[in-house]
Amino acid sequence: MLESLLELTLSKKQELKEKLDELYANGPDTSKKWVNHSFTENNRDITLAAGDGSINKKKFLSFIFYAISAETIIYRKKLQKIESSTVDLLPHHRFVDDRLRNYMGLYELKNALKSLEEESIDYYLFDGSILGNLIRPIPLDKELSGKTKDKIKSRYLSALESELDSLEVSIKSSEFEEDLSKHFDNKTEAMIYLENLENLLVISKLLKNGSKVVAISKTSTNNEYFGLDIPDMALFDRNHPKQGYSKPKFPKVSTKVKHDFPVKNEFFRGITFTMFYARLEDNGNLLKFELPYKIGDEEKIEEKIVNLLNTIKSNCVEGYPYLLKKAHHDVIIKNRDMERLLKIMGFLEKDGREML
Repeated sequence: MLESLLELTLSKKQELKEKLDELYANGPDTSKKWVNHSFTENNRDITLAAGDGSINKKKFLSFIFYAISAETIIYRKKLQKIESSTVDLLPHHRFVDDRLRNYMGLYELKNALKSLEEESIDYYLFDGSILGNLIRPIPLDKELSGKTKDKIKSRYLSALESELDSLEVSIKSSEFEEDLSKHFDNKTEAMIYLENLENLLVISKLLKNGSKVVAISKTSTNNEYFGLDIPDMALFDRNHPKQGYSKPKFPKVSTKVKHDFPVKNEFFRGITFTMFYARLEDNGNLLKFELPYKIGDEEKIEEKIVNLLNTIKSNCVEGYPYLLKKAHHDVIIKNRDMERLLKIMGFLEKDGREML
C-alpha cells in the first residue's frame, strides 16, 4: 500500500504545486496590512516569564490513565521554575479529550497566576490563544438544564472563587466529586460543567493582569484580515519574509461570543483584544500575538507594539521566545515517559492492541 501511495504522490507532485501556486496567485495584496520594521533588542532590566503544559494518556479497556505537567520559567538575571503535575484515572466518556485539555489549561493558568502574584513580572508569555479559549464552547452547556447548572453554581462557585486566592496549583473541582455524586444523577456531567466554570474563573483572574499578559501562537487558522479560506498567517508568512508586523486588529469578545458566559459574563464581554502577526527575525518564525486589552490610543498603538516586540526580541532564538521554547521542551510528556509511569503503576489490564 505504501509503495502505491508514494508512486501516486510522485505522479501528482507537479499538479499539486501548480494548484498551490494558483491559490496564492489569486490572493490579496497583503502589503497594505503589513509594516516592514527591523526590531532592535531592548536591554532594559525587565523580568520575563513564560509557561507551557503537556498531556499524555493511555487508554485501557475500562479506564484511561493520564499524566499532565505544566511549567513556568521566570528570567530575572537567572532562571527560576514553577513546576506542577498530576497523574490520575478517568472513565471512558465522549468528553475525555476536552476534559484533559481543560485540566492542562488549569495547570498552566494557575502556574501563571502564582508567578504573577509572587514575582514582579513585566510580561508573561502565554503559549496559545486566550481568545480561542474563550470562544471554545463549554461541553454540555446546551445539554444540561438551567436548573442543574444553577444548582451546580449555587453549591460550589463560591468555594472555587475562594480557592483562587490560595495560589494552589490543582484542580479544585475534583474535591467535590463525592458531594456531586450525592446531589446529581449524572456525576460525570456535573463534574465536567464545574471544571469548566473553574477554568473561566481562573482565566478571568489572569486577565486582570492584562497589560502583563502576551499570548503567542505558532499556528493560526484565523482569517480576520482577509476573510479567505487561506489563513491570514499563511498569507503574511508567504509574502513577507523580512522582519515586521501586521497592522493590529481589535476583536471584541462580545462580537465573537454570542452567548452569555456562565460566570463573569460582564467582565469577559467587556474585553477588547489587540491582535497582530509579527516576524522578529528575517526568515524566522511568523508569530501571532494576542494582548487581552487595547494597547493604546490610535497615535500610540504602533509605537507600543514596536516597544513590546523589541522587548520580546531580546529573549528570542531564531525569532521565537527562548523561554517559551525551553518551557515546551522541559514539560513535554513523551511516550517513553508514559511507559515508565505505567511500569511504576504496574497496570496489567488489556488496552485492546494485544492482537495486532
